[in-house]
Amino acid sequence: MSRRLLVAALLLAAACSPQASSDAGYVLREGAIDGPNSLAVTSSEVLRVSNTGEYSHTLVVTDDQGQVRAATGLVESGTATTLEVDLGPGTYVFSCRIVAEDDEGNLIDHYEQGMHRMVTVQS
Repeated sequence: MSRRLLVAALLLAAACSPQASSDAGYVLREGAIDGPNSLAVTSSEVLRVSNTGEYSHTLVVTDDQGQVRAATGLVESGTATTLEVDLGPGTYVFSCRIVAEDDEGNLIDHYEQGMHRMVTVQS
């Protein structure tokens, strides 16, 4: 577990700088998706996705027209997975699209709570 925290801290420190996608990873937690804002992609790449939050999340990649380009399945709390992406140059939205109901019947939309970020892909 401490190794995951170290990896998450390193990802947070590098979040504002472009990275090669082979080193790219995204951390899901309540209200945020942490990771690089810019990727250099030359072909199909694999991203690391980990969930350090209390609840399950997903990572969905959509293009500027709202088309889903890639998505994880449900990523349980404390687990990690990979996501293969094939993205051309452009801007994409990385988001969690879970909508759940709380004990009082209110809908909780993870996207609306801040689980989204713009990511620029460079060739």
